[in-house]
Amino acid sequence: MNWLVEANACPGLFYGTAAQDGFLIRLRTPGGWLNSPQGKAIATWLEQWQTTIQVTNRANLQIRGLQKSPSLEEFQTLQKLGLAAHNPSIDHLRNIMSSPTAGIDCQESIDTRPLVQELDNFIQNYPSIAQLSPKFSIGIDGGGAVGIGTGSTMAWQHRYNEIQLSAITVNNPTNLTSLVCFRLALGGDKQFYDTDLLIEPENCLAVVKALVKVYVDYVQQTPNIKGKKPRMKHLLKDWGLAKYLEQVNSQLHRTSTGIIKGQEYRQAAHSTQPYFHLGIHPQKQPGLSYIGLSLRLGQLTANQLWGLATLSETFGSGQLRLTPWQTVILPDIPDEKVSELLPKLAFLGLSASLGWDAGIVACSGKPGCAAAATATQVHASLLADYLKERLTCNSPVNIHLTGCAKSCAQPGPAEITLLGTTIEENGQILEAYQVYVGDSQKFLETPIFEGEFAKIPPLIAQILSSQNSKILDK
Repeated sequence: MNWLVEANACPGLFYGTAAQDGFLIRLRTPGGWLNSPQGKAIATWLEQWQTTIQVTNRANLQIRGLQKSPSLEEFQTLQKLGLAAHNPSIDHLRNIMSSPTAGIDCQESIDTRPLVQELDNFIQNYPSIAQLSPKFSIGIDGGGAVGIGTGSTMAWQHRYNEIQLSAITVNNPTNLTSLVCFRLALGGDKQFYDTDLLIEPENCLAVVKALVKVYVDYVQQTPNIKGKKPRMKHLLKDWGLAKYLEQVNSQLHRTSTGIIKGQEYRQAAHSTQPYFHLGIHPQKQPGLSYIGLSLRLGQLTANQLWGLATLSETFGSGQLRLTPWQTVILPDIPDEKVSELLPKLAFLGLSASLGWDAGIVACSGKPGCAAAATATQVHASLLADYLKERLTCNSPVNIHLTGCAKSCAQPGPAEITLLGTTIEENGQILEAYQVYVGDSQKFLETPIFEGEFAKIPPLIAQILSSQNSKILDK
């Protein structure tokens, strides 16, 4: 059985991305939603394929180390379960991102789940969208405490999407009323371009359709750049924001759908802690809570995934939420059942407590990735164990291990960054890291240390335990 679609540089499901350790595939889960039948089906395949699964930083599910393609029947089952696009040619496009607490967040301005479903349906039924780069992405932020929008005070928290809709509240000074709208921003080169345009929820789908139509037209008219399809960053560089929006407005005028110009509004106040969703939190539905669980490097075994799916049926609504922080949420748990559920989660090796695992992220590293200089996954796990044994974790620190300068695991600076490299010592080439401390761009210019991994855990422990250190000051 061959893969159904020609391989793409970015992993998908219907084609296998070749890696050092076998094929890599990704399951798109729009909004990060996973129900119990889907979870159990994936767990069964993981058992058969003898591998694990990983939640990615876009709330996808990633499977590594496959030695052959899934069967045609498995592809068809994934489609029936809603885990695979009905049109395999769009398989390369990035996941639609939404807050993992959409619909249950006490602070959200609007439940974004219906809009996510509308946009996913549009993507799957608009064949021309397959012409876009795999980097094409949409993010929808409902204005709750757990957000993915542009309001974060921490740069690394930004989840860069080419089209970003962020809920805000518009004030009407005339009649003292308010209206929830979405602020439109466009992303390119890891920065947002605020359009100063506000869109009423019922018009979002039409606006995104127009944005995509003009984007596709641009790609069709523009030669490939270094063998790759043009991206939003190229469009904005070539045309500028004003020309792009002028073309989009031209499309909208044909459908009589308007856009509100910038007005006075209130930006959502997201939590400044990226780990806010971990632990036990009340939902906006009275008597219910959600439980956020950290995962070491976002990984789940077949047994853990099956167990989570089963517990979601027994204690909740049969739903799981995957997050862009490589964690998982169990929603809709009756408050009186929480104490009964926690030991069962612990039996699976999962905890609602904050720990060092919550803040440590790593790219694939060696041996899976040929570009990596270091075994980042192994080293990240060793680092977590070292810190766990020696330091109490009151608030996780974001530590990013990347095997090369591409920084695939995380889109922005971390509080501590370990960049894989090699050094020569006694005539031998050794794996090593450059250590950078501080989550703004200026701290990434000069490493505070370079050396083999064995010397780094004690250094990081010293940094984290130093009460007088100003290295982590923002």
